[in-house]
Amino acid sequence: MDSDYIREKILEALYRIHNKARGKKSLLVGIRDLTQEVKKDLPKIKENEVFSNTRFLIENEFVKEEAIENYFANNKFGNSKPSYKYCLTKEGLAYFEHGSKFDKSNVFAGIGDITGDGNNIIIGNQNTIANIANAQFVEGHKLAEDLRRRVNALGELPDEQKISIQSDLETIKSQLAKQQPDTGILQKAKDNIAFLADITAVATPTIALLTWLSTQFHF
Repeated sequence: MDSDYIREKILEALYRIHNKARGKKSLLVGIRDLTQEVKKDLPKIKENEVFSNTRFLIENEFVKEEAIENYFANNKFGNSKPSYKYCLTKEGLAYFEHGSKFDKSNVFAGIGDITGDGNNIIIGNQNTIANIANAQFVEGHKLAEDLRRRVNALGELPDEQKISIQSDLETIKSQLAKQQPDTGILQKAKDNIAFLADITAVATPTIALLTWLSTQFHF
């Protein structure tokens, strides 16, 4: 089973738990209960697969791990080990709720050290849609931002390639912020990201964006 597809389902499971939570206690979930939630989408998934892919999501800042002390057991037996529970980080929440004017999540979540060689890489963080001049392009902006976040969460692409893809997606978003987008620039950026339609974990959002662009601008 594709690892990124599993990670996608883990994030979706944690998002469902987040939306049903009535307090912090119910917001956090242990690996066993998380596995049961993931099984709603992937009935054959094993607990160890959920655990290893959740670790990946923790390392890439989409999921937070919290140690929960058992004070009763500690007082009675001493030296009891904490249990570990999980929830979405702000980047994990923004993966589903991007576009909000309150979204201050990291535009580079999922990408490692992008300036380690001393170079400065500047990519606009257009999380909101407030500055789009033409309302008919709002949907395209949302689709591009959705795909950008999903690409950043992919484990199978190197950081350098993620940055290149993100640059093309920011180009698309920048053009859509104009009253009259340059269709030549849009088509080139569209062609650059078309290969993402062959990657299972991001195929659906990629096709949605490509289809929207083709329909809107007739290329």
